[in-house]
Amino acid sequence: MRSFFTKVFRRLAAAGFDLSRYRGILVVMAGVLLVFVAMHYVLGFTFGSDAAALHPRQRPLGWQMYEKTWGRVAAIDRLHLHGQLPPGTRLGVYIGVSTTATGIQRKYLDAGATSADRWIVLTGAGLSFENLESVMQPIFFCSLKPSVVALGVHPQMLVGERYLGDEPTMVPQAVVGRRLRSLRTSLAFLSPLSGIYMHWGIFHRIVVGHFLRSHIYSLRLWVFRLAGVSAERLFAPSPEPWDDDPLWLWHLDDREGEFSHLQIDFWSKRGHFKAENYDPDGDQARSFVRMLRDFRKLGAKVYVINMPMRSNIRRQVPPNAEKCFRDVIASAFPEDPPTVVDLHDAMPDQFFTDEAHLSKTGSNKLSKMVAERLQAPD
Repeated sequence: MRSFFTKVFRRLAAAGFDLSRYRGILVVMAGVLLVFVAMHYVLGFTFGSDAAALHPRQRPLGWQMYEKTWGRVAAIDRLHLHGQLPPGTRLGVYIGVSTTATGIQRKYLDAGATSADRWIVLTGAGLSFENLESVMQPIFFCSLKPSVVALGVHPQMLVGERYLGDEPTMVPQAVVGRRLRSLRTSLAFLSPLSGIYMHWGIFHRIVVGHFLRSHIYSLRLWVFRLAGVSAERLFAPSPEPWDDDPLWLWHLDDREGEFSHLQIDFWSKRGHFKAENYDPDGDQARSFVRMLRDFRKLGAKVYVINMPMRSNIRRQVPPNAEKCFRDVIASAFPEDPPTVVDLHDAMPDQFFTDEAHLSKTGSNKLSKMVAERLQAPD
């Protein structure tokens, strides 16, 4: 192979082609070729000849979700490191998903939850423990360790929100039909390029990119955590760490039930209403237990808040879901379980804007209710 390229370069030089003028372009082309070869052989050898093994187990989240959490935690880290918080401040962290974002307001926790002095509400998206665990990693890089951690959860999170590649809302739509035939025709005169485009790694480049980015992100966090790097050094602090922006879900007009219907269809496709999908030993359960243990290792008192949903959803979730949820906790913590506060049916239907998210009025009521439960001692 080396002798072949040597002969080619010599012939080009003899023809008066000055390779030194195109050195930069050649280096870039060689780099692209090297990346493609590595992807083809390394990923192909590891995962097989198609991208099925690369599909994320859970629905991918937007990176803005991570950035928002990092920025707010980094701001608290800076306040603590620069002595801008009162000495001995006990930090309370309430974490959850969008139902927590609409349901819990920090001001009520600061006023009534005496188990901590200052509270921050951090939220991810989707009913998935794995996604919640990945988004909440910044908490472990904050120099001010939380005294209390409350997890706003739902038993449905034991099923998760698995990735469905055929849903157009999950990833950009694939090139199909006439567009695909047109693309193939335009590349027909360059058959090698056409073949490269149809390579599984290129055709599924969005999934491959998500896989690589998420694993690189996890590897970097592991290294930084071992090195003891603080959140302020990893991300630009947010100008306002304590309160998030007002949520449009508070003002959702769903009188026709269109949004609620989409929610039910979304959860139905992911098997939330099938009893056999609730596994106390599954991936989601292990992620949940990891979070509980990791927050305890920080020295935090941990509460598990079973957040409310509308009665229509509660009727469709199988009866064994709640038992499975309790079994996960009892099995992992037989002697010293975290405090469980069950509020799944605490709010009447009129205080919801859809099947899961509370209105502003409902949020006021639930926040006061939770603050009372988070008063010390238990």
